[in-house]
This record gives sequence, C-alpha cells and structure tokens, in this order.
Amino acid sequence: MDRGGWRPVKVSLELLRSLGEISAVDQHFARSMVRLAGEGSPDVEVAAAMASRQLRSGHVGWDIHRWTETRANLSDEVTLDWPDTGEWLHKIASSPLVETVSGGDSVSLQGSTPLVLDSAGRLYLRRYWEYQSRLATAIRDRMAFRFEPEEIDSVCLEAGLSRLFPDSGPEDLQYRGARAAIGSRFCVLSGGPGTGKTSTVGRILVLIVEQARARGLEPPRIQLAAPTGKAAAHLSFSLQRTLSELEVEDAVRNAIPSAAATLHRSLGVMGGVGSRFRHGADSLLPLDVMLVDEASMVDLAMMTRLVEAVPKEARLILLGDRDQLASVEAGAVLGDIARPSSPRDSADAIVQLTHSYRFSAESGVGRLTRAVNAGEVEDALGVLEDAEVPEVNWLELGGDDHLPTHLASLVRDGFSSFVEASRPEAKLEAFDRFRVLTALRHGPLGVEALNSMIEHELFAQMGFDPKEPFYEGRPLGMTRNDYELELYNGDVGLVVNSPRDGRGGGRALFRSPEGDSRLISTLRLESAETVFAMSIHKSQGSEFNEVVVVLPDEEAGLLTRELIYTAVSRAREKVTLLARREVLQAAIGRRIERASGLSDALWGAKVDS
Repeated sequence: MDRGGWRPVKVSLELLRSLGEISAVDQHFARSMVRLAGEGSPDVEVAAAMASRQLRSGHVGWDIHRWTETRANLSDEVTLDWPDTGEWLHKIASSPLVETVSGGDSVSLQGSTPLVLDSAGRLYLRRYWEYQSRLATAIRDRMAFRFEPEEIDSVCLEAGLSRLFPDSGPEDLQYRGARAAIGSRFCVLSGGPGTGKTSTVGRILVLIVEQARARGLEPPRIQLAAPTGKAAAHLSFSLQRTLSELEVEDAVRNAIPSAAATLHRSLGVMGGVGSRFRHGADSLLPLDVMLVDEASMVDLAMMTRLVEAVPKEARLILLGDRDQLASVEAGAVLGDIARPSSPRDSADAIVQLTHSYRFSAESGVGRLTRAVNAGEVEDALGVLEDAEVPEVNWLELGGDDHLPTHLASLVRDGFSSFVEASRPEAKLEAFDRFRVLTALRHGPLGVEALNSMIEHELFAQMGFDPKEPFYEGRPLGMTRNDYELELYNGDVGLVVNSPRDGRGGGRALFRSPEGDSRLISTLRLESAETVFAMSIHKSQGSEFNEVVVVLPDEEAGLLTRELIYTAVSRAREKVTLLARREVLQAAIGRRIERASGLSDALWGAKVDS
C-alpha cells in the first residue's frame, strides 16, 4: 500500500505517458520496435521507451540499476510498481530486440537489433552504443600511438620548453601538458576559467611548428575549431593575444592560423543538413594538428565524427573544462575522457590545470567558483554573504514579486555603456560586457519573461518600440545553425537598422570568428531570439565582465552544481546571484550524472570524482 492507501500501480507505457514521464515519440518508438520484433513482454516495451526517453534527456544509455534505486516514485498521487530489477534485466537480455555485450566488448556494427544492453545494466539505442564504442576505440588507439624518439628533436624541444616556460619545471602542469602534447597524438587540457589553457596551447603550437622546422619538414597544417561561432571567436582572440606576447620567429607565428572555425564548418557540413559532413572516417581532414576548444560542449555523436575525421598520424588536442555543464545533446564526453581511473591510465595525455591566473586567492569570484565546483555549500554561501567581497553579491529573493525591482536597477547599471554607445561596433562590444543568465527558458523567471522585463526597462532610454520585432539595438542570438548565412547556434549580433516598413529593410551586425563585421538582412534571421537575458547553457563559450544569475523559486532537478559553476564562471569581474537560499543550497549539492559507458570503455572502472 502507498501513502494514500492505494495499491501500487504496475508500470506501463500508458501510465508513464499519462504522468508525462515519456513522450509520444518514446511511446511510438517502443511500440514500433516491439511490433516489428514480435516481442510480447510489456516490461521490454517499457524499457525500450525509457531508453528513448533518457537519450532525449542527455543520457547516452538508460542505467536500469540507478533508475530503479532513485526513481521508484514519479508521482505523489500513485505508487509505481516497477519490475524486479534482476528479472527485468533477464527479460531485456533475452529479448530479440536486444544484443548483450560484456565489459568493453564492441558490438557488431552490422547488428540488426535496435537496442544494446551492456554488463553494467545500461540499455542503449544501437546508434548511440556504436558512437560510444567507436569513440572509445579511436581514443584508445590514439593514446597508444605515440611518436617515436626519432620523430622528436629533443634538443629543439628542451630549448623550446625552457624558453616558453621559463619559470616552470617538470612538475608544473602547463609544462607537463606541453610535453605530453608534443609526444602523443592525443592530449586533453582541462581546467577552470583563467587556468591558462589557451596560454599553454599557444606555446604548444609554437613547439609543434618549431619541431617541424628543426627536422626540415613543411610547416604543419593546423586547424583551430570550437563548437560555436562565439567560442571560435574567443579562441581566435585569446590565441592571437598569447602569440603576440611570445618571442618567436615570424615564420613560426605565421604558420599558426589566426582564426578558428566552428566544428560544423571544419568538418564540412553538407547541404545545410547538420548531421551530414564532408569529412569523416572515410574522408579524413587534410591536417597535421586539430585543436578544439570548449570541448565540454561537444556531444557524443559530434565528438565521434570529429575524432574519426582526424588522421591517425595527426595530433588531436582538446581544451575545455570537465566540470562545466555537459553538452545539450547526449553525453558528458569531456567529463568521461578527462577523468581517468589513475594517472597511469592516461599516460600523461590528460592534464588537469588547477592554478587560476585570472583570480587571486582572495578574489570573490574565484573563491565562489572554487567552492561551487567543490560542492562546498557552506563555503559558497559564506563568500556570497561576505560584505567585504564587493565583486560577489547575493540578493536572496522571497518570491518573483521582488525580482522586477532588483533586476531593473542591475539592468540599468549593467547595460549603461551599451545604451550610451553610438557606433554599431562599439555598441556590440559594450553589449558583451554584461549579461543576465537564467536556468529556465519558460515561466516568470525564464529567458522569455526576463527579456520582456529588460526590454520594458530599457525601451525609454533606447527609444525603441518594444512591439517592433526588429527594433534598432535589439541583441539577437542564433538558436540554430544557418549554414547558408554561416551563422551558428550561439552567435550574437545587433540590429543596427530597423525595418522601414515593419516587414523588411532592417540589418543586423554580426562578427565572424575572424573578427570581420557583416550586415545581414533581418528578413533572413528566422532562427534568432532576444538575448539581453540568455540561458546558462547558451552562455557556455562566452565570458562577460559582469553577470547576473537568476534562479527559479522552486528547487528542480535541472538545478545542479555544474549549472551554477558554469554560470558564475562566465564572469571575469563581478557576479550577482538572485536566488532563494534553499534553492541555491540544493543546486550546489546536486551533481549531474549522465548515464554513459564511455568512462568504463576508456578506463575500465567507474569514476565518481
């Protein structure tokens, strides 16, 4: 009997659908698979629907053990009678819909079953098991394929390391990362904001070019990439700044590209379809070095395509922050790769940078970021409540009725330089100094409501009509990739000429990763939204002088440590949090756990840290 005196209700597709736990798509998928295979077990039908449902939630597979331990009750109104876990797994493994694999075994890529069950009790849609298996194999092969001693000019390398890292030694993490990248064909540099990832990789690229010159070879073909246009532009700027500070020969500097491209553009997206690319396992990229920044944003499918497209003899270098939010699509790929079971497993190819050069030990933003990332709830609240830390503020809300007053003042101050700037380029630059970030898209504290609130606050100062869809000064963020316009999800622009007749004639200013400015007709911007406020997910790959972070009034599963960490680490100088105490406490104490077998496939053991 449950709390209300009712008998437990047996789980079925219809019940899960009525509770909103699965979608119509999940239900249709499960029924179609069961019908095609002649499978008669309702329990297998439910399992197929759950595998589909979990994929849409970012998980690579459905972890049955974890699910039955933590999600027995999905409703306050009914108690759900889930099948016994052991019996359920036996039924699934025996189903003609399912192929079972054990340990790190690879599944047949020509297999016909739509589902795959691994020995840890994770159920996958076959395509995503194959992505995971292929990626793990490709990374293991790369890590085992190291350069031979005769392929490295040791005299040149030691001289370069001493010159480029003058105050470092073999134990310094940046130094170790550079040496690892020179000696192997796969390297990961992970670290939080300001830990010197771009500074280190700039020096690595110099060392790679110098190696080629010392051995009398042609300059290496280097490609720089990032998941979004914004992240690509940031990589380009940061890398050029690093190179300008180094004493290197012009020939070496000129061999390093000045601009990064999006991953989609690098792989050669075909026909405007985001999942078909010119380059892949059968058509390799013509390069010697591939450097990818903001790798935490890359999902499993894209990472698999990328790694397979890079020639085996080329170097692949991934930069990112393993502790940030995982990709929007399925997987937590960088987190799985960058957490080996032991240092010996990774053969020094994976380096976690820990020292922040941006924030001092006393910096409020730095202290808050570190406390949140470590899950130290009381330490984080202590920083927020410290009156002697002016760069970190916490406005503890009692309800959304208090929000307009607080937000109005913050918005007026934060966007003041944006409002006052007259030239379009200066206005766009000023806009990127301040942003409001929120965890939600919908509701009174979501992206849409906050943007309306901010527009209402600013329209008198800016002189626009908020009812005009493309008013002059409206900041636009792309919501999906437009390959014809070469604008990508996350790119931000600014309307600089309003449509003259209410329908057409307007122009928006965008900057390319190369730093060039482009004017694009607003008639062509079908996939753009206002971004005075943006989601925390969308803010990945961006940095602002100041951020205001708005959290919902009620605790929710989507509010996690990684979400808060990602939000506060977008700030270079100042953070203001608008949140209820209990909501903030719960979020910092909750970690994202995406079901995936990639870590097991790479390192052979589950990693909890």
